[in-house]
Order: sequence, then structure tokens, then C-alpha cells
Amino acid sequence: MTISSELLKAVMRNYPTGVTIVTTTYNDEYYGLTVNSFTSLSLDPPLVLIAIDKRLASHEAIDKSNVYAVNILSDDMKDLAIKFATAPREERFSGLKVKTAKTGSPIIEGAIAYLDCKVVAKYPGGDHTIFIGEILDAQIMNNKVPLIYYNRGYYSIKQAVPIP
Repeated sequence: MTISSELLKAVMRNYPTGVTIVTTTYNDEYYGLTVNSFTSLSLDPPLVLIAIDKRLASHEAIDKSNVYAVNILSDDMKDLAIKFATAPREERFSGLKVKTAKTGSPIIEGAIAYLDCKVVAKYPGGDHTIFIGEILDAQIMNNKVPLIYYNRGYYSIKQAVPIP
């Protein structure tokens, strides 16, 4: 039995995730998109994975450049997360301050941290590709609170109360 994509989306809305913008440079152009399909994979070697929809221009750019950076967003970057999820690719970096990582991928000013990666493996994942990245460089840039995505909305964990 296969579940519907609508049911899967409804179930997954109940799982809160952090919000990132994954960036790369390909043919001397910046590419980037909002991604919550991101996770740490290994400490030795240092690996992370992202899953990117095969239909997106950023997918092709990561697939061909074989590099990407994960920018971890703070809770004051909601508008940027929305912009990178909805605006035309050519407009996403407009007015944005970035620096260049070792791989050439853009690092977004104001992000909490970044991981600069080279792709070491690619796996099919249905309508996505899973890109395994070896971390070449990383930096914590500030101690802001992370942006969280949950049930179709963006949230801050400022009000979160630890469970004793």
C-alpha cells in the first residue's frame, strides 16, 4: 500500500525542522534555495546530507558544481527563507550581503553558521537527489536563535521551555 503525497505532507508537518539556505556557484552564477531536508551524517569523516528536488535549477547547479554551503538561519531571517523558497532564482541574492566560501559557494551575512561542502556521493531519493557533502570548512558566526519550520509556519524557539 502506498500512501498519498497529501497524507505524507500532513504527517510531516508535525515534525519541526531547522531552516537553512543551501547555496552554490555554477557557471559564475549564485544559486540558492530554502532547505529543511538537511542533517548531520558523520563526524569522521565530517559529512552532512541534503535532499534537493530534481526539478529545480539549484539541483542541476549542485549536481554539476559538486559543491554547496549550508547556511543555518536565525529567527530574524524568516523573510529571507520565504524569498529563497518562492522568488525567481535570479532575484534571490538581490540586495543580499554574502561572502565566498572556500568552495566558491555564497555564505549569507547574518546566518548563525555555515558548513562548506564538497559532494562526495549522490543517491536517488524518489523525486529528489540526496547529496552527501564532506565538510571542508565551517564557522559559527553569531549566537542568535535558530529559525524553525513547523506546520506550514516559521517559529522561534525563544519561548521554548526545556523539559526537566
